[in-house]
Amino acid sequence: MLKHYVNLGIRVVVICFVICVVALPASAKRKDDIVFLKNGDRLTGEIKGLQRGELRFKASYMSDAVSLDWSKVDRLQTRDKFMVFLTDGTLVTDFVRLTSASGNGNDNFVIGNAQDAFTVKQIDVLALRPVEARFWSQLEGSIDFGFNFTSGNDQYQTEFSASTTYRKGDHSITASVDSVFSGQTQGTSLSRKEFTLDYRKQLSRQWFVGGLFDLLSSDQQDLSLRTTVGGLAGRNLLQTERTRFSLFGGLAGTREHYSETLGQPRATNADAITGFDFNTFRFKTTDISSRVIVYPSLTVPGRTRLQATSDLKIEIFKDLYWGFHIYENFDSKPPVKADKNDLGISTSVGWKF
Repeated sequence: MLKHYVNLGIRVVVICFVICVVALPASAKRKDDIVFLKNGDRLTGEIKGLQRGELRFKASYMSDAVSLDWSKVDRLQTRDKFMVFLTDGTLVTDFVRLTSASGNGNDNFVIGNAQDAFTVKQIDVLALRPVEARFWSQLEGSIDFGFNFTSGNDQYQTEFSASTTYRKGDHSITASVDSVFSGQTQGTSLSRKEFTLDYRKQLSRQWFVGGLFDLLSSDQQDLSLRTTVGGLAGRNLLQTERTRFSLFGGLAGTREHYSETLGQPRATNADAITGFDFNTFRFKTTDISSRVIVYPSLTVPGRTRLQATSDLKIEIFKDLYWGFHIYENFDSKPPVKADKNDLGISTSVGWKF
């Protein structure tokens, strides 16, 4: 019965999230953007976005978008609005254009129109994302599936994970699901399921606030369900076109329910939050992302929980990649006689969108 309500709760949260986001207004994307390259070439079509030093562009005669070296772009003209991410942490949604630079030190990227416009260096533009009317076209994320089998002891493991992020102005919402099932054909099986909803709002160039909602079930730790709701504030310490590192802290409330075989212990606790996010992109084909969150308990002296995830993604072809996933859940002082650690390592094939 509990699992039924957990699944129902997850579906309700996801549906409400989609409905709220779809209701947000946005303008239609044009297809008459012009990009001038430093070698003299001129392209007319649609700017798909800028990320990791590559400008994604698609003309009407192209079957797929192409990647242009941002440093080789001389000028661009567009009548659309873009979300502009700068290396100092600034996030602006406005009209943009790029003018020719007579020197590397000149500010030649223009944000805004008329009197409200300001300029920055081209190399200081971290990312561009078009403001489009279609909700689905504004999502970015990934889907992974992995399967391992050992014939010697008939042991198997399956993993499914998915994550998606929606951004609107200085707001962002990330939803993720991670499910692992392992066992033996003639033996016991274990499962782990987690659903996370993360909200961030950028307050200034460096500071942000947000909230998190997390549902976790782990057979390894005899945990039927842990619900965590919290608020946090953080600071971006490093933000370049290839690397981002931020620290955050806050407060959270948790509700725990352990296995029925352990007496159905239930507890509500208050925890502090401290952690970091790290993302980097290397060699044009490799993504590394990590998140570590530590929960020192405010209601149980000496108890500290840790949740950590780390992903390595290596591009196979275009948006298809080979993935390596590591997760760790640690509880220094579980309220019942259960394992302190739940550690897992898996490989998978994934797709980015």
